[in-house]
Amino acid sequence: MADLAEKIRAELENIDEVIEEIPSHFDLPKLSNLELAGAAALLHNFYNGIENIFEQIIISKNIPLTESRTWHRELLEKSSD
Repeated sequence: MADLAEKIRAELENIDEVIEEIPSHFDLPKLSNLELAGAAALLHNFYNGIENIFEQIIISKNIPLTESRTWHRELLEKSSD
């Protein structure tokens, strides 16, 4: 199994790929609704990548994560401690 640094590096590579695909804010007004939905999906993928990094760090520290409806918020709170 990959160590924490390798997992984070892989996630950062994925994030970099997503960033390359996100349209410039100058282009956003020119996009169709479908293209805007695609841009929103890319932004969501970016956030998920950041969240995945936080999750890997929390797991590596043996800090328990709940599976509640608010686990995303708890993850961010635990990451800021």
